[in-house]
Amino acid sequence: MKTAPGQGEKVPQARIGLNDVRALLGILTAYLAYVRKAVPPSQKRETKIRVLQGMRGRLAPVLAAPYQREDTPIWLTRPELEALEEAMSSFVQLVREMIPVSNSRDETLREIEGFRDTLQMMLSRSQC
Repeated sequence: MKTAPGQGEKVPQARIGLNDVRALLGILTAYLAYVRKAVPPSQKRETKIRVLQGMRGRLAPVLAAPYQREDTPIWLTRPELEALEEAMSSFVQLVREMIPVSNSRDETLREIEGFRDTLQMMLSRSQC
């Protein structure tokens, strides 16, 4: 963890691989589209959109960097962790409803759920 500048709040660090970054960018993009279309306008919705866009804006350059490390550290604020957890949970639910059952689908969902569980543990640790 590191301290957020000017806030004194501990910010959890996650180390994720480039494939995780690609997957998160896809999930964030899909979830942003869903929030914009399906969630009624409100201050909470606008805040969520800003947080999601901010994360997407921070993750995209990781893939574009000329020298990419497979294990990339990223720092996530509490609102970002909460938004990612919600985005992944919603993504998993939609895939279960829309994509026919297959070994590949189920394996992918298990991986997403495992990563989501890791984020939930980070969130609970950052609340201590």
